Amino acid sequence: MAQRTASQLYFDLIRLFKQWPIDKSKTGRDLGECLRHQFSQAFILGENSQVDCNEWNRFYDNMKLLISNDIKNRYPRERNWTASGLSREHLHFLLSNKSLQANKDFMKKMK
Repeated sequence: MAQRTASQLYFDLIRLFKQWPIDKSKTGRDLGECLRHQFSQAFILGENSQVDCNEWNRFYDNMKLLISNDIKNRYPRERNWTASGLSREHLHFLLSNKSLQANKDFMKKMK
């Protein structure tokens, strides 16, 4: 894993973020959105920002592993089960902002 300068990191991270989609159903709670915010705060001056290059090099390397699905591909799952027994689509809906808001509204009515 090569050490990159702040300027190289800035452009490399932007390239990686373009590959990471934002889940519109989880606005304000999406991991990609949170990481982009963290990046924009650290690199406030763009490529001229003074950042801890070691920390951001680790961040880059870990993010690249996540985006490439390297671990998922290296260790494929034998079965696609969830602990709850629900399908991936059903879990995605239940964790969406729309579903969480409906749940909050329901709980307010119950009080």
